[in-house]
Amino acid sequence: MKKQWLIKLVGTMVLIVSLLAGSSMALLAAEESEAAQTETADSQAELPESFVIYISGIDIFGDVSTQSRSDVNLLMAVNRNTGKILLLNTPRDYYVELPISEGQRDKLTHAGIYGVEVSKGAMEMLYGVPADYYARLNFSSFETIIDALGGIEVYSEYDFVADGHTYVQGMNFLNGAEALAFVRERKSFAEGDIQRGKDQMEMLKALITRLGTFDGLNSFAQVYDEVASVVETNLSKEQLMAIASEQILNGRSWEVETYYVTGTDGSEVTYSIPGAAAYVMIPNEEEVAEGTQKLLAVLE
Repeated sequence: MKKQWLIKLVGTMVLIVSLLAGSSMALLAAEESEAAQTETADSQAELPESFVIYISGIDIFGDVSTQSRSDVNLLMAVNRNTGKILLLNTPRDYYVELPISEGQRDKLTHAGIYGVEVSKGAMEMLYGVPADYYARLNFSSFETIIDALGGIEVYSEYDFVADGHTYVQGMNFLNGAEALAFVRERKSFAEGDIQRGKDQMEMLKALITRLGTFDGLNSFAQVYDEVASVVETNLSKEQLMAIASEQILNGRSWEVETYYVTGTDGSEVTYSIPGAAAYVMIPNEEEVAEGTQKLLAVLE
């Protein structure tokens, strides 16, 4: 379940989240004035050399501040000094402790019901590594991003149909609604949630390709205000601008590794629904430990 590749501009969600906060604006401003470059350098100084961002994707449309299940849970370790990034993907049904559960376990996705800080805390407890920042998106956020870019071309490993949309094995050009259905689908696949995770990573790779073009950046800049309103983060606009502009202005490439943890099927009582057993994924402790080591290796 491990994949590794090099990307030209910025690592997976760093670029996406940075663009949400106006990285394209930072690029234009830096090109237009020396003063803007100085401001960017000052904001860069506020960022640590290495840090972790928790990225949460919640399962609703509309207001991103609404508390709901977190179906996408990523830890992104970034080392600005070495140029390395690790993206660590954790399944939604992972059976984990929550910061508020006093030792009881729950599905990771249920942590989102109690807020992004609880989801972030559950990931920190699982891997033993603190997350400095978070970024939270929902269905509306995702559709807005894709439509702002004028659509996205993504690879599908299989032919399948989801929510009335048809996908073929190979490359598919998708609008926002089609892209959302693509990354949400799991019932069409024998591997279920694992294949969904693979498709989500394919989508991120496609986004990197699209956003790595001037056309993609300009398309996104035109709807910056709309997109920014559907993303929730504790990173300041200046910090996000610094993350993006550092790579774009310096022409530096990130070395990005992705890692998935897996587990075994189980049926257990959960903290949020104590009256009945539910499907869960029992964590593979060896893979979790390896995930921890990979995070720490990037942060060193």
